[in-house]
Formats: sequence, structure tokens, C-alpha cells
Amino acid sequence: MYFVPRIEKRPVLALVLLCLALYLPGLFTLPALDRDEARFAQATVQMHESGDYMVPHFQDDLRAKKPVAIYWMQAATSGVASALGLDTASGHPGIWAFRVPSFLAAILLSLATWRIGSAFYGNRAGLIAGALMATSVVLVAEANIAKTDAALAASIALAQLALARIWLARDPRRLDPGIGNALLFWVALAVGVLLKGPIAPMVSGLTVLGLMAASRSISWLALLRPVRGVILLLVLTLPWAVIAWTQTGGAFFGEAVGGDLLPKLAGGQERHGAPAGYYTLLLLLTFFPANMLLLPALARAWTARQSDAVMFCASWIIPNWIIFEAVPTKLPHYILPVYPAFAILVAAVMAAAFDAPDMLRSRLARVNVVVWCVLSLVLAAAVVALPVLLPEGTGMEPGPWPVVGAGIFVALAVRAASYAWRGNPSGMVLALAATGVAFSWALLEFARPRVEPLWVAERVAATLEREGLLGADVASAGFSEPSLVFALGTNTRLGNGTDAALALASGDADVALVEEREADLFETAAMAAGLTLEPVGSVDGLNYSRGDRVRLVIYRRSGG
Repeated sequence: MYFVPRIEKRPVLALVLLCLALYLPGLFTLPALDRDEARFAQATVQMHESGDYMVPHFQDDLRAKKPVAIYWMQAATSGVASALGLDTASGHPGIWAFRVPSFLAAILLSLATWRIGSAFYGNRAGLIAGALMATSVVLVAEANIAKTDAALAASIALAQLALARIWLARDPRRLDPGIGNALLFWVALAVGVLLKGPIAPMVSGLTVLGLMAASRSISWLALLRPVRGVILLLVLTLPWAVIAWTQTGGAFFGEAVGGDLLPKLAGGQERHGAPAGYYTLLLLLTFFPANMLLLPALARAWTARQSDAVMFCASWIIPNWIIFEAVPTKLPHYILPVYPAFAILVAAVMAAAFDAPDMLRSRLARVNVVVWCVLSLVLAAAVVALPVLLPEGTGMEPGPWPVVGAGIFVALAVRAASYAWRGNPSGMVLALAATGVAFSWALLEFARPRVEPLWVAERVAATLEREGLLGADVASAGFSEPSLVFALGTNTRLGNGTDAALALASGDADVALVEEREADLFETAAMAAGLTLEPVGSVDGLNYSRGDRVRLVIYRRSGG
């Protein structure tokens, strides 16, 4: 196809346009997600409200799960949105403004993957690698969530880009990459530390150890300027750490280590435990659609295991994969920083197929394509069935749009598979990119309107706005998800039925939101306080964080 060489001449434009097509669905329309996204966004809101941009809080509680960089990024983008007059009736911008750092980081991750792939395998393979990384299901998801993981993966990819250039420069026939790459490496690691503590140094550090073992040499490490680099890392990270320690008397780091890091290492924190092998199995889903030729890519990497590219990717993947599989606490996005290495290896096979199309007709490639087709059908069925599979009382008919979205996705997936089966690499690459876009739209735009029961907080806010009560102080009994605080405001009181009634009686709240399991406590306390109540609406839905059906009744004082 003539179209592919034309794309190769403008790789940045091509990747940015692909990322926009992939990540814009859901950015503006998907409500704030429980629990982490809403907590991050609300903590950023409170930074704006308090003027304290050093130590994050969620309501009155110290939020020490992660360092401060993601809050600074979200504060910058949400601050710009507020300055442009884009605040909602809740008093702050919508959740989209807090997602912008993740959105931009996902684009940056795709571009960094392109540059690393180009350094090892040439521009065509690099461009394909960037596109594969961009389309992976896990990155599409993280690009639309206001938390640390997309930004962390981007910072690690930039560090790995600098490391790749330095690794290649160890050959005396190559030029010294200069201090710029060492500077990029250490600055990117510093950003990673401020995003998620030790993860970025761990990923790059294990890669360095793997390369040292593979090359049986450490002399090339001098190109990293390690002494000056460590000093720079400390200069960039210690000032915030000292301020946070001073402001909290060490409590921030005590909670971060004792309340978050160590429990994850000791067991499955917050019911997120999984056995070893979890990430290997999940690669089938989270790396889709880029995993169409993963098996041939791994086989080809084994035969070329002495090459600079494979040694680098293997050192990136293997030790980090072992660590992530060994840690009891597992979530699908934890392994995201390793995925660019897989994308590069798969892209190398796809690029080589342009000159040797028979590679796509090998038995291993065809087995991989068949498995990939089965996964496509499973994902399409999930898009259609999601509204139906909700618990009893909250399920919905799928309606036409999820079916339309799933149908377009399947049609493009079949097209991609047919190109691969017939040995047409250019058609396969373009169809794969289109398949990724189609799945993003099918899930985040076509299916999302059919799962309204999930968006309880958004619907409560809409009900209050219709009644002219949005902005009033609210006491919630029995529903305490962070999305509710983000939607209704920092002063939202969370407790039981008695707490809500007393808050109304004392004037600390103007509105009570009462889940049906708290109704008896609420009514008893309200009667004892002499309150006359007026119901102004109700919301039925699903608390997906707990898997419970909820029915919330909204009350205000009669005459209020």
C-alpha cells in the first residue's frame, strides 16, 4: 500500500492523530471513576481550595498513597480549565480536566516507544511499535483515568529511551550520545520517583543490571554520568520530600510505606491479590490488539538473542516481569511500564514481514492469529453484554449502539486477521490500528451510555441540580464512594443514617442522601430530633466498587 510509506514520512503526526482517535472517546463523557480516580481528582481540588500544593488530602484524611507529581500535573490542567471559565456547577472543572495529564502522557508513551523502536530496528518498525503501544487496551484505559499510571509509564519510557541510546553507544564505532541523554535519563527517573516512588528506578535499574549481565561489562555505564546523575535526582526529589516530612511530622512517609507499600508486598492489598502467572495470562487481553503476532515475535527474539535490540528488550522485560509476578498485590496496569518492550519486538516482526511476507504464513503466526480472533469475539461480546450482565435490578437492554460498535470492531478485526493470514503486512498494520480505534469507541462511547446504573454520583448531582440544590452541604448515609465527594464538594459528610439526621438537625447539612439500608436509622434519629423531612428525589444504581445494588433517597428539611 502506498499509504504506508506516506505515513512513515510523518511519524509524529501519524502517531498523534492515532492517539487522538484512541483516547478522545470517554475523555469528556465518562464520569469520574471509583475509587482511585475520584480520590486523585478530589485531592487536587482540595489543593486548589486550601492553597497547599505540597501534601495531598482527601477531605480531612492525609492522602499518602502516592507522591505529589500527579497532583501538580492535575492542578496545572484543572487550573487552566478554571481560568478559562470551564468550572461546572460543582465549583471545579469536570473530570476531563484532571484526565488531561494521563491523556498527554499516553501520547508521549507512544512517541517514546517509536523512538526506542527506531533506534533498534529502523523507522518503520519504530512507527509500528508506537502504534501498537498506543492501541493496547491497558493504555487506552489509562489514558482516560486521572491517576498516576500513564504518566509513570511515560516517564519510564523516556528514561529507557535515554538508556537505549547509551546502550547502543557502548560500541566504540558509535558516537558518544552526549550529556543530553544522561540528563534525560535522570530527570525522567526523578519525575517517576515523584509520581510513584521506587517503581521507575526499579524498572530502569533492573534493565541496567540485565544489560550488565548480558554484556559482561560495566564500562559503558560511565555514559550515564552516574555520580552527577544521582546528585541531580536527589536535587529534584528531596526538596518536596523534606517539605512533606516537615509538614506532616513524617506521617506522610510512614503511611506511604507502612500503609501502602509494605501491605502490597506482604499480601493482596484491598482484595487485589493474584497468583504468579496473572500478568502472563492477562497479556492476552491487556496487550490487545498488539498481541496478534506476539508468539512469532518471541520466537524471533530468541533466535536473535545476542543482538543489541533483543538484549535490551529482554533486560527490560524479564527481571521486571519476575518482580511484578512475585508481588502478591496485582492490578492490570501495574505491568504497563514493560509493554513498550513487547511492542518493539512485535513491531520488528511486522516490519520484517514487509520484505518477507511468508513470515506471516508460518504455523506459529497463524496459531497466534486464530487465538487473536477468538479474543476479538470475546471482547465484542463483552461490549454488547456489559449492560445485561449487571446485577439483578440494575441490568439494562443493550440497545442498538453497543451492537453497532461491536459490529464495526469485529468487521475490522476480521479484516486485520485476513490481511495477516494472506501475508499482507501493510494492510495488517493499518487494519490493526483501525481495530484498536474501533474497540475504543465501541467500549467508551457506544457502550457507556447503556450502563447508566454505574454512575450513581453523577446522577445524584444531576438530581440535585434539577432541584436547585447542587452546591448545598450534603450528608450521605450508606453511600461513601469518593466520586460522590468529587461530584458534590469537599464538605460532603459521609456516615450512617444517624449521622445524616444529626447533620440536618444541626444545620451542618442542607440535604441528606440516604441509602435504603440506612433508612431506619435515619428516620429514627430524624424523629428524635423533631425534623420534618421532604423527599426530593431518588437514584437507583450499582455501587460497582462493592458489587451492591443501591437505592438512594434525597431529603431536605421541609420548607428548606
